Amino acid sequence: MTGAGISRSMADLGLTVTAETINRHKTHYAPAPERPKGTPKKDFAIIVRNKALEQFENEDLDLTNKDHAPGINAGLKAQALIDGREKQKSKQANAQLAFAIIQMLQGGVPDPLLLDDGNIEGEFAEVTDGEA
Repeated sequence: MTGAGISRSMADLGLTVTAETINRHKTHYAPAPERPKGTPKKDFAIIVRNKALEQFENEDLDLTNKDHAPGINAGLKAQALIDGREKQKSKQANAQLAFAIIQMLQGGVPDPLLLDDGNIEGEFAEVTDGEA
């Protein structure tokens, strides 16, 4: 719920608290968002995207107000940059998998981590040299 929505709900109860006070409280006392594992601590694109999203959720960015277009555009560009990175990571993972499969078809032993997608099902049995 936005700060303005909370302020209106509290007004229905006879309490007067401004949306700015609620947003300021949320900024100082909300837990820090969790950073995905493997991402750098300071990533400008993520910071810009998160700030634009926070302002949009706080109703500080209005899609119908042309004066807010620079903030909205900055958030969209940052999100596009992040999406592009994720797409590139996905392509790289697909290429690594393809190389591992080619290596297997040629009789080689690929790195098991390249084939592991985290969803391993089935049973296995240890095989020694004398067993077939």
